Amino acid sequence: MKKTYIFALTLFLILSSCGGNGSKNIEKTTIDSTNSDIPVLKAEKGDIVFVRMDSIINSFDMYHELRKSYEDDVTKADTDLRTKASAFEKDVNAFREKSDKGLITRSQAEQEQGRLIQRQQRLEEEQNKIRNELAEKEIVLLNQIQNAIMVYVKKYNEEKGYSMIISSSGNSTVLYGNPGLDITADIIKGINEEYIKSR
Repeated sequence: MKKTYIFALTLFLILSSCGGNGSKNIEKTTIDSTNSDIPVLKAEKGDIVFVRMDSIINSFDMYHELRKSYEDDVTKADTDLRTKASAFEKDVNAFREKSDKGLITRSQAEQEQGRLIQRQQRLEEEQNKIRNELAEKEIVLLNQIQNAIMVYVKKYNEEKGYSMIISSSGNSTVLYGNPGLDITADIIKGINEEYIKSR
């Protein structure tokens, strides 16, 4: 069974709050060797800030625990289905061998063939059921992660009072943001601390 993981979450969170931009605190810092003179803003109440969602997800303890649990379920389901399919194939080969050697009557062959067809249908139904259950479980997992992030970011912003928090990942519209407005590390630290406390 193919393991597919759809862990590409893109969140666009707009959290309104009171307050204007006011004056900006600017610090001169070295971002990298080629842009050493770019001023880095310090995010303040009322600012538009951004997060790197892929970094948050990849650093979120909850994501890793749920993903591990999901992968274990996929591995177990795959092993069970392979075992049943192997046993079925073995029985089909044994039936063919008996039939080819003339060791069973035509009536017995028809009965056995009917049983094998029913068994194959049950195996296919079970395989489809398991795939659907795993797909549903994966959606629930993604929703749990997304919800946990959104709940935390909302709570976080109640204290910080940013005008907008934008997600930057994948095909996002944020091409560049001043490093001082990137609150990713702050979110990662806080969301993991809160998750540890909740367990």
